[in-house]
Amino acid sequence: MARKKAENPLTECMTEDDSGFVMTLPASLPGETAAHMADVILAARSNPLRFDASAVQRIDTTCIQVLLSAARLWREDGMPMNFTGDSPILEGNLNTLGLTAAELEVGDVNHA
Repeated sequence: MARKKAENPLTECMTEDDSGFVMTLPASLPGETAAHMADVILAARSNPLRFDASAVQRIDTTCIQVLLSAARLWREDGMPMNFTGDSPILEGNLNTLGLTAAELEVGDVNHA
């Protein structure tokens, strides 16, 4: 019996507007969502990407690793990637890992 492939629950978090793609991060990003998150982000590759992090209340290290990897890819592609919305949880977790939000940003989405 073939198992039906589960749909990616984060697909609905990605939208497109005049300036590129926008991913509205959900309130909870546990480690098991990292692969789903990576798939959705990679679908926007080679385009400006903005993350709205205002709802983030939980984000595990594996999801932060996905964001760091995305920043590296966007840097290599010469495309802007940034964050909007204030998330003290995301900032706190980044600080715990010795990182800053600036390390997740590439260029300026509004001036690509």
